Amino acid sequence: MKQLPTQQRALRKRQALIDAAEQEFSESGFEVATAKSIAARAGVAVGTFYQYFDNKHDILREIAEQGFAELHARIPLLDLQLADGSRDRIVSLFSETLDFVYQYHARRPELHRVLEQRRVVDADLSEIMCRGEGVLRARVLQFVQSFNTPHAEIVASNLFAMAEGLVHRHVFEPNQHNPQQVIQIGAEMLSSYFLTHYPQ
Repeated sequence: MKQLPTQQRALRKRQALIDAAEQEFSESGFEVATAKSIAARAGVAVGTFYQYFDNKHDILREIAEQGFAELHARIPLLDLQLADGSRDRIVSLFSETLDFVYQYHARRPELHRVLEQRRVVDADLSEIMCRGEGVLRARVLQFVQSFNTPHAEIVASNLFAMAEGLVHRHVFEPNQHNPQQVIQIGAEMLSSYFLTHYPQ
């Protein structure tokens, strides 16, 4: 990846290309999208694209980096926000977290499909996504460990997998379920699972 520019005008152009690439990958798919089509959508010359990115693989990796940066900034350090160990508070924390993750994926489900498909064949993208997911897993583990939970790593891993599966299933496989009901019931289920390992 090319060096990040320092001037604000250049940074704005670079971000406009990233935003355009997100739309292009979402609407046209990765295989169809080109540097030219991304530049056209951003309203710049194709040469401008190559000032900031080597190719469309490069810009997709930057999209992944920015996506995880947003997730890491918005998803709370759960144990630090836990005012008490009450069931209602735990349900509330799981609900808040699930809601953000759900909405984050629902904004552009096709883009997330592209990322999941491309990580299989792009080792650099896979490394970015594994690293980003690792930060989220570590936060779940930190939350679980704050309760001195037995088998904390297994409990945390299961919580993460259940939350990830719930979001992916309902975002990527359209159904008639109300999203808020999905989130609330999901939070109740995750809390119940957690509380069996940490009884009140």
